[in-house]
Amino acid sequence: MRKLNSFLLLSLFVGATLFTGCNKDEDDPIIGNPTIDFKGGEAYVSQDATITTVDEILIGFNAAQNPDTKKPLTRFTLQIGEANLVDSTLNTDSFEVDYTLQIESVGEAKLTARITDESGAWAEVSLILTVEDGGVKVKKSEEILLGNVNDLGAGSFYSVSEDEVYFTTNVTDNTDKVDIIFFKGPQNQNTLASPDDDAVKEVYSSINNWPVHNQTRFQLTDLTVDDFDAIAEFYVFPEFTSELTRASHLENEDILYFKTEAGKHGYIKIINLYTRGDVALIQVIAEE
Repeated sequence: MRKLNSFLLLSLFVGATLFTGCNKDEDDPIIGNPTIDFKGGEAYVSQDATITTVDEILIGFNAAQNPDTKKPLTRFTLQIGEANLVDSTLNTDSFEVDYTLQIESVGEAKLTARITDESGAWAEVSLILTVEDGGVKVKKSEEILLGNVNDLGAGSFYSVSEDEVYFTTNVTDNTDKVDIIFFKGPQNQNTLASPDDDAVKEVYSSINNWPVHNQTRFQLTDLTVDDFDAIAEFYVFPEFTSELTRASHLENEDILYFKTEAGKHGYIKIINLYTRGDVALIQVIAEE
């Protein structure tokens, strides 16, 4: 089995069709054509279908020489639009092949397979794949405990890319990795903030001396805990439009949308903001 990838976005017009033809002059006698068909069965895509950009589909073909002319098969091609995915030279009475295919551009894609024999006679089959956005691959963290500035038992500084919590004792050498900081104050209460947020710099005065202040932005959402928990391996993140450097007055079961300076999107679920102790229990889903 072969694996093929296509990045093409193509405009198409026909699907699930069989064509035959031959190369001949007007006075040449009619010659028979070879045959080609899609493989059927539950595992195969053999007719027009809607897929996503993250799907890998299985397609297969069976081809045979014309039983009357008995001309050997000499060429097999597989195309998306006008672009060749496969162009194989053959010398055989019959031919069968499987491919796994992934199309990474949204739109319609016409898939065409053609078999040609020694005399130039040919047959082809085609179908239309409607490709939808399947999203990006995401990772879901375990539960993360974050502590306020005076809490020595829980770190306050979270790296989205590393899924790592840093403490005041080891953050100085890792400021370039910190995306989100937790603090609890009299005005903002339970807060998640960007390293470049003015309020967080007042709480953690040492941040003013950091060589790097990653610019994370936050956006409030209407997502529920069930929505968050249902997010699977791939996800289509909505447009991010916020310039908020912090999310304050957080409550249990709030879901925040964020974007890191590196351009990674994600969600934060507030699991527990304890009434005693300045700590927060959260979970993060982030784009890989």
